Amino acid sequence: MIGKNLEICINSDNLITLPINLNSAFIGGANRIELCSAMHLDGLTPESTAIKMCAQQIPAHGELLVMIRPLANKFTVNKTLLNSMISQIMSAADCGATGVVFGAICGSELDKNATQQLVSCAQKHGLKTTFHRAFDCISNKQQAIKQLIDLGIDRVLTNGNHWNEDQPILHNIYQLEQLIEEAQNNIEVVIGGGVTSQNAAKLWQLADGNLVSLHTHSGVLNSKGFINPLLISKILDNTEKQALND
Repeated sequence: MIGKNLEICINSDNLITLPINLNSAFIGGANRIELCSAMHLDGLTPESTAIKMCAQQIPAHGELLVMIRPLANKFTVNKTLLNSMISQIMSAADCGATGVVFGAICGSELDKNATQQLVSCAQKHGLKTTFHRAFDCISNKQQAIKQLIDLGIDRVLTNGNHWNEDQPILHNIYQLEQLIEEAQNNIEVVIGGGVTSQNAAKLWQLADGNLVSLHTHSGVLNSKGFINPLLISKILDNTEKQALND
């Protein structure tokens, strides 16, 4: 296995709880944070104050990935929105981010032009790039994987299902295997959207010899909405036996 890389999505809206959750994520063993605002809207671009706060506290081995999504329910990117996203990428870099997360589609296809401009801006500022779950709106995902590789995207976030289809992530194992095979370790496949300590063992099996990581949000929250480091540890240390006994 090429290491267990676990990414935790953190809501930036509460600046009091934000540093607590950030610290808990790394205590638990995560090595990447995806910082978003408005998680009830599936994540929007966080404020610069929150990005700077996290950048100051991120450990040396950690990564701070910032969501670049100015508008909710918008994966289609016109010229005005593209300019806004480019501006937000530059701001995230100035605030101390190590990577950015974005997506752009046209109907059910990848918007190659917008994506290329976003990637170019991010690379110019030394940022890693992740194409978020707008990918799951694309009809031909195998073709899109090749296009993202050609465009120089570092990672793609997916749960193997179509966007907004309510299906347990383990039902998508075959689709995920196909995408990972298509990726050929030329792009990291980040599996997210329903990852928990109960299903992590089977998902980690997909990472055996492959450039695959896991991404979770609600799967590591306690009843009060705080990140529980023990749940992160369980996801990272999970075995098939543990998953069956939980």
